[in-house]
Amino acid sequence: MLGPLRVLRDEREVSPGAPQQHALLALLLAAGGQPVGVEDLVDGLWGQDPPRTALNVVYRNVGTLRRTLEPNLGSREAGRWLLRAAGSYQLAVDANSSDLLRFREYVVRARAAVAEGRPAEAVEHYLLALGLWRGAAGSGIMPVVRARPVFVTLNREFAAVVGEATHYALAAGLPAPMLPAARAAAAREPLDELLQARLVQLLAATGRQAEALEVYQRVRARLAENLGIDPGPELTAAGAELLDRPTVGRAPEVPPSAPGLWEHAAETRPAQLPADPPVFAGRRAELARMPVLGPGTAGVMVIRGMGGVGKTALAVRWAHQVAHHYAEGQLYLNLRGFHPSEQAMSPGKALGFLLTGIGVAADEIPATVEARAALFRDRVTGRPMLLLLDNARDTEQLRPLLSAAAGCLVIVTSRDRLGGLVDDTHAMTVGPLPAYEAGDLLRARLGAARVNAEPDAAAQILALCGGLPLALAIVTAHALTYPAFTLASIAAELRRERGSLDAYTGFDATAAPRAVFSWSYHALTPEAARLFRLLGAAPGPDIGEWAAAGLAGVSLERVRRLLAELTEAHLLTEHVPGRYLFHDLLRAYAAEMATDEDADGDLATALHRHLDHYLRTAHRCSELIKPGQNMIPLPEPRDGVTPERIADATEALAWFGVEESVILATVEYAARLGLDHHVAHLAWSAHTYLILLRPAESALALARIAVRATAELGDASMHAHALHALASACTRAELPVEAHENYGHALRLFAELRDVKGQAFAHLELTRLFDKQGRYPEALRHARRSLELSRQDGATSFEEAGALNAVGWVLIRLGEHRTGLEHSQRALVLHTAIGNAVGQSFVLYTIGWAQHSLGEHRAAIDSYRRSLALGDEDGHGWHGRDHDALVLDRLGDALHAVGDDEAARASWRAALDRLYDSRTAARAAITAKLGSHR
Repeated sequence: MLGPLRVLRDEREVSPGAPQQHALLALLLAAGGQPVGVEDLVDGLWGQDPPRTALNVVYRNVGTLRRTLEPNLGSREAGRWLLRAAGSYQLAVDANSSDLLRFREYVVRARAAVAEGRPAEAVEHYLLALGLWRGAAGSGIMPVVRARPVFVTLNREFAAVVGEATHYALAAGLPAPMLPAARAAAAREPLDELLQARLVQLLAATGRQAEALEVYQRVRARLAENLGIDPGPELTAAGAELLDRPTVGRAPEVPPSAPGLWEHAAETRPAQLPADPPVFAGRRAELARMPVLGPGTAGVMVIRGMGGVGKTALAVRWAHQVAHHYAEGQLYLNLRGFHPSEQAMSPGKALGFLLTGIGVAADEIPATVEARAALFRDRVTGRPMLLLLDNARDTEQLRPLLSAAAGCLVIVTSRDRLGGLVDDTHAMTVGPLPAYEAGDLLRARLGAARVNAEPDAAAQILALCGGLPLALAIVTAHALTYPAFTLASIAAELRRERGSLDAYTGFDATAAPRAVFSWSYHALTPEAARLFRLLGAAPGPDIGEWAAAGLAGVSLERVRRLLAELTEAHLLTEHVPGRYLFHDLLRAYAAEMATDEDADGDLATALHRHLDHYLRTAHRCSELIKPGQNMIPLPEPRDGVTPERIADATEALAWFGVEESVILATVEYAARLGLDHHVAHLAWSAHTYLILLRPAESALALARIAVRATAELGDASMHAHALHALASACTRAELPVEAHENYGHALRLFAELRDVKGQAFAHLELTRLFDKQGRYPEALRHARRSLELSRQDGATSFEEAGALNAVGWVLIRLGEHRTGLEHSQRALVLHTAIGNAVGQSFVLYTIGWAQHSLGEHRAAIDSYRRSLALGDEDGHGWHGRDHDALVLDRLGDALHAVGDDEAARASWRAALDRLYDSRTAARAAITAKLGSHR
């Protein structure tokens, strides 16, 4: 795929099939043999606006592609090339079957040769790597897919390797062979000063001084014309060298910048902008007033105006127009500043989402706002990016984000004036569309013929909608649904329902949004209207089909029909397949209707059902992820509750990932209503997912709410569990003093309750706390106490297995490898007996570590491989990339110890692929091993 995509079978080229199959294959190949989630494939093929049938299309194309690769495959056979694993697909390619992986293997060999002081050999490997490129990655696939960040990143990877290869070619006195690749890279990146400088140096070193000077002058003029800047230090130094007439083979005096280039290319380049509005009309004056930008231009642009006026559509349209200047990535975040049913997003949480968006591992995200801002600022310095911060509340919410994003282009939308944040030269107030532009939008949506046939009625509709794009969207959606309706009849209905949304301060009552909303609302069937009202009262930023069914107390099939009715009326948006959200104004209107039309008892019953749905689904998911952790029995659900059908740990993790924001909002909502049982149960069920896979802030916030709720309840057992959850969140957030205090409080309560299981659990967590601090004797004391308690009545094999492995782990830390190994082997027997695959995988890693330390390297290899296999089978998402990387790294060490250096290097390379880019120390250590052991 390094150039036009080609598939070869038995040395003969095979067509990958239709354009969409072509693109699907390219996305899988670009992953370099790693699994690609189905959702990532949907995003790669369609971006932010996939069709409702997207998943079915992907599955169908996978089947067709599988048969293309293996035409003799039986209908029920999985095949050897295109594999399915845990909600993802994977091409089983290696360096022998993928030019991308072969390219990377040559680059690793080149770097190893450099590390060992053999630059001429390094150049040979670099040339072999660069010779595999036949053009831009994925050439020939659909342009919209080829523009995805994964292909942009691959092309930058090529440019980065050219830069480092050229440096060593010059140092080795071998400039001529590198010229073709340097010319190609420089042509693709005409404004990349470092690449242009390298080309100038190569030309000069091969005696082409005149051409080198021509290139230098051309690039200098291009920089001045396009960016208004002078050449940077690298290009300036290259130009100065031309005057000295360097001889062939002379190494230029430039710093070895290749490692920095490589790391830079490997960083996550997000592409989170919402899809460009498919129908966009007007705003010509506003777009003309936007600042003129060049590559990497930084600054803040605020677009402000009332709700429903089209701020977000304008911001998204302009962001797409300038996105090409920000190839380092584009981030989008809805700050929910004016969400009717929940608080605005805090600056800390917003920074957490932004850090996640650029690839920072969840457990590396600091707890404080200041530390998060500093980390984000550090990661984007030198990487100008575009940030679209939608629906900001006020200056207090924005200041930490703008401080962290200095050097980026930040586009902000808000209903607030944001006084004191920016001056009027960097802000734009957007009002309703003028009549002529509103007319353009009406014609764009309904067609010019239909609008021109009834000009008077069209004018009345425009006046009644008040120039609000949201109101026009709803009216035109209804007109398109019922093409036989005349525009005159639609205008008459709007006149009868004229009103206003008085709850929104500053909203122009003459625009009459309620007229549009109520008109569409009254056209709904009674069941759909009821669901509309209930959705307006439900907590959370969006809702899934199952939760909507529980809220309404109807079947899944029935709720799907009702949701379709609401989306067809433009009263609800299906923003991803199976999940729905409101515009803020529509949510406010739906909530008003719920208050006006639904009896208090009926509304309360529906919302109680909604809470029960999340409570029981979260409980099921947490039990699948970590069997035995749910020690508090659930209350009986209300009639009509429909918990989702979750089959295994992989689906459970996916559910928590999708529902995380809703769960946090639901817990806060239940706390406001005083439903302390729901708060405590839901917080406990979500705790394990949050503590291991999300930033510490989420787990801390939920645990603190649960502690307050259980204190109100007066239930000592539930309070002890909430304190335990808060303590583990504090451990995760690196608040050891608070963690120790809460563990102590929880232990005292568990002891008073004679809860042996709870005590064993708390001592196990204290083991982890002290182990993390390097206080191994204290860790061992708590591990042994946990083991004693786990063998008493009231505990189970699950607690005993965990305690045995904890004792084994700490003993290995203290150098008692044989005794530690014996404990962990007994833990493995127990985990196997109760069928806990996740527990087996973690224990096998501990066993492998002990065996390796004892010199039993082949036994360690077997243990590490079994650990990985169990993770792939049942707990891959639970383990996380870092755990897999750690096992693969240790496996490489064991393979090297038995002399299987080729397999060791493969394992270390796989560890690098799994390791987060932000794990710089670990990446450096593994890279050093690859360089030292050829």
